[in-house]
Formats: sequence, structure tokens, C-alpha cells
Amino acid sequence: MFKWIGCKGAVGNCFAKLLDLHRTAIRLGIYRRSGKVALVVGTLLNLINQPQAVFGLLSLDYPAMQGLDVVKALLTYSVPFLVATYGALTAIAHQRTDP
Repeated sequence: MFKWIGCKGAVGNCFAKLLDLHRTAIRLGIYRRSGKVALVVGTLLNLINQPQAVFGLLSLDYPAMQGLDVVKALLTYSVPFLVATYGALTAIAHQRTDP
């Protein structure tokens, strides 16, 4: 499952490698950049998937706001964040393992 970070042994070893990647992501600002990507892409996807509800939210139109599916909206923002973070961390892990 965690082949891309080099986990082959014990669970503790995998946890240590994941913690190292997390610290690297914080130090390099990966989470901040992924958050910006998620904000832009998630907003565009929400506008495509739920336009009446999003425009109702922006114009404070209460009946239109009731059509907003909050779970869908949160997932729409979290998926681009996770994909951007995974891509950046995978690139770092491959850069570390390649000579």
C-alpha cells in the first residue's frame, strides 16, 4: 500500500517515514500550495456541480442556499487538496530514491 514511500517492513518504520514526509511537506509549504489549488479547483467544481446553491450563498438567497449539499461541497474541496499533496509527496519520495 505504501510502496511509493518505501515501506516494506514493520508498521513503526512506515509511520516514521510518513511522519518524515509530513514534516517535509510542512517545511516546503506543500500543504499551503495544495490548499490554494483546492480553493481554486474546488470552487470551480462547486460552481459546475451546484451553481444555484453557490450563487445563492454568494447573494445571501436563503431558499437557494438550502439546496447546497455540504458534504458534496467539502468533498469537492478535499479531493483536489489530497491529489495535489499526494503528487508533491510522491515526487519528493521518488527524488529521494532515485540516484
